[in-house]
Amino acid sequence: MILATAALCLAINIFHESRGEPVMGQYAVALVTLNRAGGDHDKVCEVVKARKQFSWTTGLVKSGKVVPKGLPRDEDAWNKAQIIANVTLSGRMRDFTKGSTFYHATRVRPYWTSAMVMTKQVGRHIFYRQDRYVIADLYKGRKS
Repeated sequence: MILATAALCLAINIFHESRGEPVMGQYAVALVTLNRAGGDHDKVCEVVKARKQFSWTTGLVKSGKVVPKGLPRDEDAWNKAQIIANVTLSGRMRDFTKGSTFYHATRVRPYWTSAMVMTKQVGRHIFYRQDRYVIADLYKGRKS
């Protein structure tokens, strides 16, 4: 499968990142992906394939293609992910993540959360957006 269209890229990201989550958790992952793309459908695949941005892509995407091991095998979850991707891309789901561009599983505590504002928890994921004031403080006093 070539990651070439926004709907396919978004659906496979939803599938791998959140298929075990409640439907709203899957929408939240879709919204974060779209937020990272700046709402630009043409950039969704670029965002999904970006190095080290989504854990599943590390071993399952090579040269812009999902390796056979990464192809969806759960038909129900894949169909749901495609519906969620299409609804999100159509603009019919308002951004209840409040502009979130990051998230992590509740079982981990990444270092980067100190520079973020938590916006929501849905299922086993916590969502964040950047806090420009905290980021500015991190760089205050640094020599270029």
